[in-house]
Amino acid sequence: MINLLKHTYLLNIKEIKNNIELFWSRYQDILNNKKSSWDDLNEARAILYFLGYLYPEKIVLDSLAGRIKYIKPFIDLDTFLLAIDTNNKEILKKYENNQKFSTLKEFYLIIKSIKNRVKNKTYLDEGRFDKLYSKLKPQDYF
Repeated sequence: MINLLKHTYLLNIKEIKNNIELFWSRYQDILNNKKSSWDDLNEARAILYFLGYLYPEKIVLDSLAGRIKYIKPFIDLDTFLLAIDTNNKEILKKYENNQKFSTLKEFYLIIKSIKNRVKNKTYLDEGRFDKLYSKLKPQDYF
């Protein structure tokens, strides 16, 4: 997690992608391992929370908001996100030679890909996680 935060701060796109995939791989390893323990599933739960909510919705949005102000000509965060999400050719053309814009766009697309990741017909394979979690949950757990 520290590496992902470090590379997010440095905006090292390649390492951000690599670190996210390491988290995803670990999460899948836990779900695929028939010997996964309650402790392992709680690690998977933490990964799911981090990748599915905390990182993209808090950390990344704060990172984008802090950096978008350096794009010239000015573009606000909502317009930036909407332009990429809708593939707004007019706005994207305006910034096509802007390296800062391109880097933030690439960063956002990596995050968007994890936010849109579906496996086994559920978001971030959450259905399978929920089944395993319920199965191993101690009876006295609240």
